[in-house]
Amino acid sequence: MFMRLLTPVLLALGLVNRAAGTGVDSGFVTASQGEFFLDTRTFRHYGTNAYWLNMVTDEDLDFTFLNIAGAGYTVVRTWAFNDVSQKPASGTFFQTLQGGTAIINDGPDGLQRLDKVVATANKYGLKLLLTLTNNWNPQHAQSSTSIARMRRNNNALPRGFLSNDYGGMDLYVSSFHAGGTHDLFYTDSTIITAFKKYTATIVNRYLNDSTILGWELANDPRCSSTVPASSSCNTSTITKWVAMMSSYIKSLDSCHLVTAGDSGFYCLGCPKIYAPSSVLPQASSNRTGSAFDGSYGVDTQDIISVPTIDFGSFQFFPDQMQTYASKTPNFAIDSLGHGISWVSDHSDTGGSVNKPVTLTAYGIVTKQSWDNFVPVNGTAPTPGGLSTGSGGVEVFQRDFGTISWSSIGLNGHIWGILEYQWAGNDLTGTSSKRQTAHPPPNDGYANYAGPNSQTVANLMGTSNSPS
Repeated sequence: MFMRLLTPVLLALGLVNRAAGTGVDSGFVTASQGEFFLDTRTFRHYGTNAYWLNMVTDEDLDFTFLNIAGAGYTVVRTWAFNDVSQKPASGTFFQTLQGGTAIINDGPDGLQRLDKVVATANKYGLKLLLTLTNNWNPQHAQSSTSIARMRRNNNALPRGFLSNDYGGMDLYVSSFHAGGTHDLFYTDSTIITAFKKYTATIVNRYLNDSTILGWELANDPRCSSTVPASSSCNTSTITKWVAMMSSYIKSLDSCHLVTAGDSGFYCLGCPKIYAPSSVLPQASSNRTGSAFDGSYGVDTQDIISVPTIDFGSFQFFPDQMQTYASKTPNFAIDSLGHGISWVSDHSDTGGSVNKPVTLTAYGIVTKQSWDNFVPVNGTAPTPGGLSTGSGGVEVFQRDFGTISWSSIGLNGHIWGILEYQWAGNDLTGTSSKRQTAHPPPNDGYANYAGPNSQTVANLMGTSNSPS
């Protein structure tokens, strides 16, 4: 029933309604004058995240994409990386990073699995936003088959269960400069060379494949993660890295879009490298704190203004901001208001530079999922020592947030909205090497019910391009 209700909603959100005036049908998504286009028609889309797709069997992959397409979603964001420090006993891995060397795995348990992800998405008419690395990868002792991520029953989770268990920036740093700071990933020449090599391998592999909507440089790049930043890392560090890597990809690939993947943090008082003085928002009483002062080393105004960045990106995860529901009585109401302001600010920022913007990931943890919630920089559920079931919002509050944030965005300059994350329910492939005794991948945001689809349809089904 839910899938039938949701299908017309999301088809309406993806409805193409105005010719671009130029261009040839190619199947590639393009960006021009603040809008996305698919061939010669506008492409405003609603989609989902499924970071774990490269870890599942062919049967499970087909089943997952069948259901995603059946729900009416048109875009899926997923990890195009899977780094390990040593070859695992079983399961997928794309690259081994160890002792200052990087070895790419092109075998059937390597990039051929990503080939299958791309081919299956294409089979069901879906576009993919492929993420090339991750800011987050908490390092702990691990076996080749499971990780030190523990559930309450003290069972180890299978590798790849959490979104931060696929390698990423900190694994590059620990491999090439053990004990180094996180921001070496952005500045060290040996690490940059290794990451460029991996990036080129992925980009060239799908150079002519229109299944790919675009390349996301990294998930949530910041100056620090589990590994601290150096004292010299600032917003210019990450902006320059974004400019370098996006320019590099453009030198290889003229067909696909590029976005940074940042969470959308501002630095209203920072000097700019690329941003014009007219970009929004400006400082105000409700734009204070770490999301607006450059504390994370991110200046989304400057990043979206990089010439080789085709569209802006941002995320919204109120549970990750250290204000958990059990400690904040008005958490749900506050999150709703903050989300509306956050989406509005990014819509204005995109409009100010005439580029489309995508909310690449958003979510809020419900009471039903609270016991599964793992902070982005953590390895165990339930933050802050809170007891089981003490946090989270009601499902109707989550759905109302979805409706409100999406309505604001899709009637402004937000051209893509991607839920986080698709619930990989009933992953039962018979040839799977995954530890199927465990539940499907879930860091607390798995959405088993979806948004209040009928209300979304009423609010956004006739979404128009901004004038």
